Amino acid sequence: MATTVDPRAARRERVRQLSATGASTRTIAKELRVSKDTVRRDMAHLKQQPDQQEAPDAPTPTALANARRATLARREDAGADAVRHLGAAVAQVAHIDLPCIIASREVGRQWAAELRAQAAALASIADTLARYYPDASA
Repeated sequence: MATTVDPRAARRERVRQLSATGASTRTIAKELRVSKDTVRRDMAHLKQQPDQQEAPDAPTPTALANARRATLARREDAGADAVRHLGAAVAQVAHIDLPCIIASREVGRQWAAELRAQAAALASIADTLARYYPDASA
């Protein structure tokens, strides 16, 4: 069974799309090969349709700036939390006094390798921070 498309509904949808781009009534009429009055009637009909409301306005520059500031504040808080947790983890490892724990040579090598890898990663992060914040490298 074939579906039929209401030509009026299709035209009104096209009027809505073209109108959303800012096209004038005359331009829309010319594009659709209908009269300007037909375009005006279609636009009036579309305004009456609750489900065919225009898209909301784009956010204002102030709203975008506020959203950006909020995002930056959240990221700064997340960074502070990560550094705070890092400090707690380092304190915990120092408190355990790893060198005094009796462990096999293999376990000792694994711990040393892991600590060196983590220290290298932290040194890389610190170097990057020093490039962005030269005063932080003091």
